[in-house]
Formats: sequence, structure tokens, C-alpha cells
Amino acid sequence: MATDVITPQATPITSPPPSPAEAPAVAFLGSMSTTVSVNLEAKAPFPAIQALFDHLDAHPDEVAKLNATYPHRGVIKTAALHKLESDQKFTIDLSPMRNSRIPEALRQSLDPHGLGEVLDFFNAISAQYVPTILSSLSLLAGTDLSAAHTSYNMNYHLCDYNPNTAAPESSNGCGAHTDYGTFSIIFQDGTPGLELEETPGTWIPVPGDATVVLTGWCAVILSGGRISAAKHRVRRAPGVRRLSAVLFVAPDLDVKLKPMGDSQPTRALSNTIMRGELDVKTFKDVIGKRWRYREGNEEMDNADSLSQDNEIENMVWG
Repeated sequence: MATDVITPQATPITSPPPSPAEAPAVAFLGSMSTTVSVNLEAKAPFPAIQALFDHLDAHPDEVAKLNATYPHRGVIKTAALHKLESDQKFTIDLSPMRNSRIPEALRQSLDPHGLGEVLDFFNAISAQYVPTILSSLSLLAGTDLSAAHTSYNMNYHLCDYNPNTAAPESSNGCGAHTDYGTFSIIFQDGTPGLELEETPGTWIPVPGDATVVLTGWCAVILSGGRISAAKHRVRRAPGVRRLSAVLFVAPDLDVKLKPMGDSQPTRALSNTIMRGELDVKTFKDVIGKRWRYREGNEEMDNADSLSQDNEIENMVWG
């Protein structure tokens, strides 16, 4: 990411200085997680993102066609229209695989309303910044994480924290959670709401115009605990619309989740992890039940008995 690391509680990592176009300036946002604010030249196309949400809201027939390309869970999540307990947001959930399933006629219909510009943006971000960020995280991990990321397992999320939901006065935009993958890049439209948990129960706001890179559970495991994960949430203000664009990066689905390299973990991991009995696909399926419940797209028994992160902590640490 950069050699220009700004934090009073972490030791800067030195490496050959890359050019500004290759590596953005970085500043850590908290002492308890690997979460940084990055200065990227690329900016998310929020006018196009808003136009796409607005167009789909006005054309339910095209929503149906888009969801039909991925009938297992759909592409557009709008459970917040009728579920008070779900995250109060709308989501467009894309990926290289899902994008390839969109029929050409539907692409031609949606491209003028923002889809083409959005996909071009994510393709550019993936090519320009993902390898650089993986390299920087490899320095923190003390091992080459890119060896577990050969297929570029990625998802693209567009989030619309729209006032017009089932619970318009609710502050719950996105419930507290830690991402499952290696890292995420969050682009914000300037509206505040994203918060990080600094210590249990203590939340710090992230500036609304900051672009943020935060790490997830796969980074924790692959690094043997040298990289920590960032619990975060989004709070929304009644009557205020907020847009974000998120690129999620995870290891290849068949990668066995265990510490990479020869060094010992900094904290004891579960026997399941140390024996390499858990692959990324299985891990994603387990943690996915929780986020689908939060999005209102899946019911769960005893949904309140364990938070998503408590369940995963038991799996990772034993």
C-alpha cells in the first residue's frame, strides 16, 4: 500500500518506495485492527451508482431479470422494504461470475443507467490496487499472501442506505460484523455513518469522505494472527441517503485456511484450523448464514444466541 504509514501505535514497515500511482498514502484508523484510510486516485462513480439504484427501483421488471441470472440468492437485496429487523439498506451484489451471467440485452438496457460505469470502475480498482494491497498485507503477515489469491475471488457490493425502508427511523444501516475475507475496500459518498469498534462497545466514526481498507477473518488466519480483523457497522441518520461501493477480496475458494509460512502463530488457533480442515468455501458458507440473516434473505434458528463474530471466533480460536 505505501511506506507512508501514519500511526502512533504501530511501527512503520519499510520497503522500496513505490511510485504514487502504484501505492496510495496510508493512515491507520485504529489501534485494535488493520484498518487504514487510503488516498486513492480512483473515486467511485456515485452519480452512476445512484442512477442505477433509481432506475431499478422504477423498473421492477428489470430487477426480476437481473435476479433471475443468479436465482440462488438474487443480485438485488431489498428485504429492508418489508423487514424491520434486517439491515436497513438495499444492496446490489455483483461478482465477475455473476456479471458474466447477465444477458447481453439486459446489459445494453442497464449500461446507460450506470451499470457499465460501475463495472468498469470495479475492474479498474481490481487491476490497479488489489495486487498492491496484497503485497502490503504480506509484509504485515510475514508471508506471501498472494499465493492464496491466484483466482481473484472477489465480490462487488453497491449499498444504498435509503430513507425509504420499513424502519425509516432506525439507525441500523448495517449491523456490527467482521468480514470473512482477506480485505475490503470501502468507498463512501461523503456521508458519515461507517464506524469501527476500537474496544468492545466503543465505536469510532470514520470520516464520510474516507476510502477505507479493512481486513477480515481470512487475513487473521492466513497470517497466524499477525493481522487483526476490523469489526465495523454503519449507522444511518433518518431522512439521509448514503451510498457506498465495496470491493471484497478473499482467498481462492479451495484454499485450506491455516497459517501460511513457517513462523508460529502469535495466538493459539483451533485444531481444525491448524490441521487445515477448513477451506475458504466452507468458511464462507458458515459466515454467510449470518450476513444473509442480517440482510433479511434467510431465516435462522436461535439467531440471537451467538453474534456472527462469536460463532467465528469459536471456530478460529477453539
